[in-house]
Amino acid sequence: MPEPTIHDYRWLVGELAQPYLDDATSSAMSLVALTTRLRAALSHERTHLVLEQVELRERARAKFSQPEKMFFTRKLLEQSTDEQIARYKASHFPSGQPIADLCCGIGGDSLALVRRGPCLAVDRDPVATLIVEANCRALEAGELSCEVADVRSLVERLDCAAWHIDPDRRVSAQRTSQAMYSEPSPDVIQALRQHVAAGAIKLAPGAELPDDWNEIALLELEWIGSRRECRQQVVWLGNLARHPGGRTATVIDRHEECHSFTGDAELEVDVAEPGRYLFVPDSTLLASRLAGALADQLQLRATSYGLSYYTADEYRESPLLDAFEIVELLNLDVKRLKRLLRERRVGTLEIKVRGVEIDPAELRKKLQPKGSASATLLVFRSFDEVKVAVAQRVP
Repeated sequence: MPEPTIHDYRWLVGELAQPYLDDATSSAMSLVALTTRLRAALSHERTHLVLEQVELRERARAKFSQPEKMFFTRKLLEQSTDEQIARYKASHFPSGQPIADLCCGIGGDSLALVRRGPCLAVDRDPVATLIVEANCRALEAGELSCEVADVRSLVERLDCAAWHIDPDRRVSAQRTSQAMYSEPSPDVIQALRQHVAAGAIKLAPGAELPDDWNEIALLELEWIGSRRECRQQVVWLGNLARHPGGRTATVIDRHEECHSFTGDAELEVDVAEPGRYLFVPDSTLLASRLAGALADQLQLRATSYGLSYYTADEYRESPLLDAFEIVELLNLDVKRLKRLLRERRVGTLEIKVRGVEIDPAELRKKLQPKGSASATLLVFRSFDEVKVAVAQRVP
């Protein structure tokens, strides 16, 4: 089937498509019947766009609070920044001054940046700029202008106080973890930095930076997480860096409160026998390699060298740690563990594994939990032994 054209997308974001979108959203008909009815009035391409929007809007609820008003493509929704994260990032930018969002996609970041001040959204994909403009208009977000352009072509004429860029991590249809192979290239980003010093670069959590970026004085690396996952890494440049030379882990909770920790990477703490509590680092701490630094600040000890949990006899509170109180601690013995869970009538079982090659799904099959109680199993290495803690999560 032919791909939808830019004319089809212009139709989609305009008034003529709205009755079809409303009908497809509210219809109780089967997909086959609905497709047949739409096809009686629309082309294959426009029928596909209407049905796809209904699906994508529902999927977008995990990222956006008003997806029913917005437009998406499958690829650009996947790449877009969560609404909560975008608002947090936008708070770094100067208020009331012009901002540029480069490689803007559907505008996950643009929609937050434009609330700070006038924003220029740029993408070389005309569908993307069409959609971000429609989304901004639908949400009445602010003063947004759009331009279809390659970033290389506008570096010298960029007129803004600060910029944000989301380089494409796909090279020849393959994802890459190395920023040097992203598009636009680090050379283009370097030219941006020289033209306007204040900027932010959105990267994958595991992205590896070019060596010469470490020589930039006003640079901060931040890993941002939400919904229990590390979502992105941001390189803050110039006066957008709140901790120049540092690295930060930030978690945004479901109440949109932000919890950050800044420290030294790969700091190791002493190893000790498991105490009363076990602490599981958030994924942002692991991605930023700051788990040891936070453990040191909270006077925690590691359960083993390398990848481990942390432990203490007294409770320590941090939004970047999940805390568990140990109910039973034993060496890994599946038969004994199964018997213990049966005695405690544990049917709802959360299994976490750290530093041990054990498949949680396979372990669950062997344990066959049954009952009305709930518990968490933490499987980890303590010195030379594999331990299992039957624990309760501390609220």
